[in-house]
Amino acid sequence: MKKRDLVPIDSTPIRKKAVKELKSTIKKVDKAKLEINQYYEISKPEFASWYESELSTINKKVEKAEEKLFKLSDTVREIFAYAEFHQINPALAYHYIKERENTAPEDREFDPFFDEEEPGYWEEDEDESPRNKGKNKSTESEEDSWEDLFEDFKSQMGSDSTEDPETQNHAKEIEKTRIFRTIAKYLHPDKNKEQTKEEKENWLTALKNYTDNNLTALKDVLTWIRISKEELSDEVSIGELISLQKKHKADLKDVQKQIRKLKSYPDWDFTKVSKMERRILKRDFKEELESDFVRIHYETEKIEYLLQSWQQYRRSISRL
Repeated sequence: MKKRDLVPIDSTPIRKKAVKELKSTIKKVDKAKLEINQYYEISKPEFASWYESELSTINKKVEKAEEKLFKLSDTVREIFAYAEFHQINPALAYHYIKERENTAPEDREFDPFFDEEEPGYWEEDEDESPRNKGKNKSTESEEDSWEDLFEDFKSQMGSDSTEDPETQNHAKEIEKTRIFRTIAKYLHPDKNKEQTKEEKENWLTALKNYTDNNLTALKDVLTWIRISKEELSDEVSIGELISLQKKHKADLKDVQKQIRKLKSYPDWDFTKVSKMERRILKRDFKEELESDFVRIHYETEKIEYLLQSWQQYRRSISRL
């Protein structure tokens, strides 16, 4: 069979395309992050100030009513839990709890509901319940074992069987140090007094990856630097460019998802809301708060009526 010579392929067009796409993605991520920063630093504080000045009175009224309702609800939940624990009716449970409250701590009789060291079943964390306890442990151990196997597989696939593992580790350590020093030249606070927010984030990422011995992630930071500083060379492989592109696409997806969520809030772009729109917004908020107050007041009345019936039962018991 006739041998054929290898034909060299010019990778320049592929590199140019990869660089162009990566720069475009980085630009989109930066723009999205800027929108989020403007929301937290400008729109949100301005909305909070407007809300406080326009709706403070009705809002405090609702908060006070909610606080009362929560307190009463906690009391009722405790009574029902006590009744279920001791298999008695709630009115009698109310009586026993009140008797306990009116008794000095040193004179109280032992009650497993309050005095057991282990929490009652109603307080037990769902993840720690008998049903889930064994399941979670087995799942975690299974995940850990698969992660270990996968790491072993990757190390085996990427290693040269003829090369001493100690030599490999030494070579990786040298490369890691070289890359980190290059990153530090651009991102270290002492070298770069006027760091941008993104540069600070990448510097912290580099520090973490250096400590964690994450060579791949360190390479991504270095590639980002070269892209941003327009210092690309053949040292940056197409594979590294694609890896960084993948990472930034994931970042872009995350920030875009966050923006979609923030845009559903009334304080998004509040600086652009006109006076007429603010009056309408105030009216809508006021109606909603008043509706909440009516609902809370009604629920509070129901609980108070229930507690009054238990109080009457307790008084009738006390007369006996």
